[in-house]
Amino acid sequence: MNRWIQILSIFFMLTFACVVSAQVPVPCGIVDIDGPNHVDSEAPLVFKVKVSNTSKPEFKWNVSAGTIIKGQGTDEVTVDTAGLAGLDVMATVELIGAPSGCKTSASKTTQVIIVDFFYGLRFDEYGDLKFEDEKARLDNFAIQLSNDPHSTGVILMVAGQKTFEREAAERLDRAKSYLVKIRGIDSSRIVTTDCGFSRDLTLKFWIVPQGVTSPDCDRIDQIPLSEVKFTKPRPKSSKKRR
Repeated sequence: MNRWIQILSIFFMLTFACVVSAQVPVPCGIVDIDGPNHVDSEAPLVFKVKVSNTSKPEFKWNVSAGTIIKGQGTDEVTVDTAGLAGLDVMATVELIGAPSGCKTSASKTTQVIIVDFFYGLRFDEYGDLKFEDEKARLDNFAIQLSNDPHSTGVILMVAGQKTFEREAAERLDRAKSYLVKIRGIDSSRIVTTDCGFSRDLTLKFWIVPQGVTSPDCDRIDQIPLSEVKFTKPRPKSSKKRR
């Protein structure tokens, strides 16, 4: 008798679970919009929509300010932010032809930053230079820091899509070491940040006055680790330093 009671109990529990599961709607349509919370004025602004359980989706984008220069009708658009410094840009996307009950629209707002006001002076930017050429750029950076002894020098870097392991960290260490040991800048005044990876190797230099927010990695376009190819040979000079 007890065995039959146990079997019936299990049967009713499974039946109840199936009913509850059937009542929970499967999420479909637009899940979210990826995009930065803020972007430098004049820099391209990219929004990308995430969708779930939707076959052959079609998209219609609108922006509150600026112009969509690429991607209308696709899951990713690029917005021209020229002339939008200090404004908010709200991107709204509509999913065309989604099944009934799916989420068909979403919005994302990004602030277009007045760079010099919020983050100090964006002093320099360059790509994959030989160290002998890079020294001249670092010399100019050191001179500017010396002229403003209360400022901080911030260096942001992304390794390229083709890279070697720890390239950004090693390049940042090399730049800071040159500024401190050769140019005599106090090490506490140099802040370096490894911002991951991008399509192309890039270093960005900022002069940040006291009381001003330091720029962060949101200032640089990034790509996921899954798209990175560790195929670039490590320079011989880098091996010697280690």
